[in-house]
Amino acid sequence: MAGIGEPLVRGAAGVSASAPAHLLALGRGIERADATARILEAHLLLARDHPRPDAADARLVLRACGADEAADARLGRSAAIDLLTADRSHPASIAHALVGARDAARLARESLPAELYDMLVATRARLPRKVVEPRVADFLAWVRERSALAVGLIESAVARDGAFELIALGRRLERAAATTRLLAAHADDPESDPRWMFVLRSAGAHEAHVRAHRGAPTAAAAIELLALDERFPRSVAHGLVHAERSLRALGVDGGSTGLAASRRAAAELSLVVDAGARAAAEPGPAPADADRARERRASALRSLHAAVEQARREILLALD
Repeated sequence: MAGIGEPLVRGAAGVSASAPAHLLALGRGIERADATARILEAHLLLARDHPRPDAADARLVLRACGADEAADARLGRSAAIDLLTADRSHPASIAHALVGARDAARLARESLPAELYDMLVATRARLPRKVVEPRVADFLAWVRERSALAVGLIESAVARDGAFELIALGRRLERAAATTRLLAAHADDPESDPRWMFVLRSAGAHEAHVRAHRGAPTAAAAIELLALDERFPRSVAHGLVHAERSLRALGVDGGSTGLAASRRAAAELSLVVDAGARAAAEPGPAPADADRARERRASALRSLHAAVEQARREILLALD
């Protein structure tokens, strides 16, 4: 990476050669913990209002949170939630993300304000070893509060230099990846399935949807907001646009192939969603046509997820 050991943004304080990967990991860990907490909160509501078989419920939440379904295939819903909250060794868990954020902050200590570092240390110290089921909702609310506090300290106390851009890049990459994982997990849901409301809740987008559409969520509306709308801060498009800006500010030569593939996949998804919405609006669409439209939409969502993951891997390699 060009500029390691020198200011990453002209006129900014220098970032040491070992710090970029750690600062990126710090941003990713904070965002991963927040995204997983949001998904689990919404999933608890989904399981209450639309019960599913235990194994299917566990597979859905594991897939949405980016866990390895093959490795965790025998877990039930309760065990899956336990794994995703408190298992410090599992890479998809909230505890793993927050421990990783604290460790990354320690390794990049000279680039961070003391109050941010102290807050991450305190958060790590207060992590429970196990979250009993009646306290899961309280734990998830606490995680969201601590994540919001970390973001507030980053925004208010970190100078707008290379360190800030690296943390922001990590957050944007993880947010885009989390949103594509969530959409891919629900890719096969029918166009007007009530589960799309919980997809929106999982990304903090339910109120934004209500203000824009004032109707029951559909697949087309949810995907438009969460994947394609650059104005919504948790959308894939918003994350990718701002990640590119961070890369330019940092002078990083990496990720261009994956980002270009992500743009192409998003453009293809937009066309598929528009065509599916038009077909759904026609009176009495044939079931076979609806199934084909859903298959095309699911394929386009999975292609976008794969492209975003490719871009993330490329950028991480460029900064390693």
